[in-house]
Amino acid sequence: MASTAVDCVKAAQYSFLDTMEHGLRPQTDEITDQLSSSLAVSSVLRSCKSKILQPYLRLLALMGLRPLAPGAGWRGPLDCLYLGALLVLLCVGYLLQYMACFRRDRGFYFLDNEDDQHERVCYGSVMFSYILPSCLHCAGYVYALRVFRQHETEQLQNLMERVFLSSSSPASSLAVQRQLVRMLWLFVGLSVLWTLVSLVADNVLMADSDIEFCWLESSPASVTVPLKILLTLSTLWHDVLQATIIAGYCLQAQLLISHARFLNAKLLELSVSPAEWMRELAEFRKLLDYLNEDFAPIVCIFTILNMSCAASGIIWLLQLDVVDNGNMPSSSNLANILLWIIISAVPFIQIVPSSKWLRGRQAARLSNACRSVREVGHEMRGKHLQMCEQDLDRLLLFSSSLRLSGQLFHLAITDRYVYATLGAAAVVVLVLGECHMLV
Repeated sequence: MASTAVDCVKAAQYSFLDTMEHGLRPQTDEITDQLSSSLAVSSVLRSCKSKILQPYLRLLALMGLRPLAPGAGWRGPLDCLYLGALLVLLCVGYLLQYMACFRRDRGFYFLDNEDDQHERVCYGSVMFSYILPSCLHCAGYVYALRVFRQHETEQLQNLMERVFLSSSSPASSLAVQRQLVRMLWLFVGLSVLWTLVSLVADNVLMADSDIEFCWLESSPASVTVPLKILLTLSTLWHDVLQATIIAGYCLQAQLLISHARFLNAKLLELSVSPAEWMRELAEFRKLLDYLNEDFAPIVCIFTILNMSCAASGIIWLLQLDVVDNGNMPSSSNLANILLWIIISAVPFIQIVPSSKWLRGRQAARLSNACRSVREVGHEMRGKHLQMCEQDLDRLLLFSSSLRLSGQLFHLAITDRYVYATLGAAAVVVLVLGECHMLV
C-alpha cells in the first residue's frame, strides 16, 4: 500500500510537470512576448520624449509660447517680464528692418533722393513693404500665444503617447516605431536647417550692402554696429519663431497620420473590437479638430506672409516690378526666395497625398490617412466574413459617415486642389512667356 501511494504521488508529480511544460509554456511565452513588446514600446516612447518632445517644449518656452517653469501659470511675474521682453524684441526688429530698408523678400535696397544726394529712402510702399508684413507676423505670434497658453498645453504629449500605444500591434514592429521617430526628427532637423540657411543668406546680404539706418545716417560706428547686431538677432528671432510653429504643425500632422494607420491596422487584424476602435477614433477626431481649428489658423497667417514674400520675390526676379526693375538679384537673393517658397509649401505637402513612387504607402499624408479611415469598413466586410453581420453593418455605417480631412484656411486640402493650383500656375507662366514678359 505504501509503495502504491508513493507511485501515485510520483505519477501526479510527473503529470503536473508535464502539464506545466506542455500546457502553460505557450501562455508563458505569450505573456513574455507581450511584456517584451510593451517594454520595447515604452523604451521607444521614453526615447522619443527625451529626444524630441522635451527639447521641443523647451523651445516653446524659449519662444514664450509656454511658461518658463511648469505650473507657474500665465501670470507669473518672471514669465510676464520675459514675454514682454520678447514682444519688445519682436517690435524692435520690425522697426530696424524699416530703418535699414531691409525687405525679407529682396534684401537691402535704397533709393537716392533727387533733392538731397546724401539721403536714402526705401523702395516702394511703406504700408505694403513693411507695415502689413510686420502686422501679419506679429498677429501670428499673438494668436500662437493665445492657442498655446490658453488651450491644452499637453496636446503633443498626449498625441505622442496615443500613437506609440496604438503602434503596439503585431503589424507594427519596433522598426516601424523607430522609423516614426526618425520621421519626427526629420521635421525638427529641416526646421533648424531652414533657419540656419536663412541666417546665412541674411548675413551675406548685410555684408554685401552698405547699411544705413534712417534718422541715424551720421551716427558713429559705436551706434550703427550694435544696431546691425540687433537687426541680425531680431531677424533670427523672427525666423526661429516661424520655423518652430510650422515644425510643430508638421509633427502633429505626422503623428496623426501614423495614429490613423495604426488604428486601421489593429482593426483589420482584430486586435481591437469595433466598439473599442470607435472609441479610439473619437479621440483621434478630437486631436484632428485641434489641429484644424486651433493650430491651423496660426500656420495660415504665416503662410499668407510667406506666400506674399515668395510671390513678390519671383515677380522681382522676373523683372516685372514697376518700380524696382533695375537691380540684379544675387545668389543670396535667390536663396532667400527659395527659402520662402519652401516654407510656404511645407504645410500643404504635409497634408496632401504624396506621390507613390517616393515612399509608397509610407508617404500617405494626413488627408489620405483620413480617407483610409473612411474606407476601413469596406475592407472589414471583404476580409472578415465570419464576423457578425450586424457588427459589420454598424462599423461600415460609422466609418463611411466620417468626414475627416486635413484643413488649411478651413478648406479640406486634397491633392486635386494642389494639382489645380499647379495647373493654374503653369498656365500663368505660359501666358507670361507668350507675352514676352519672361525674357
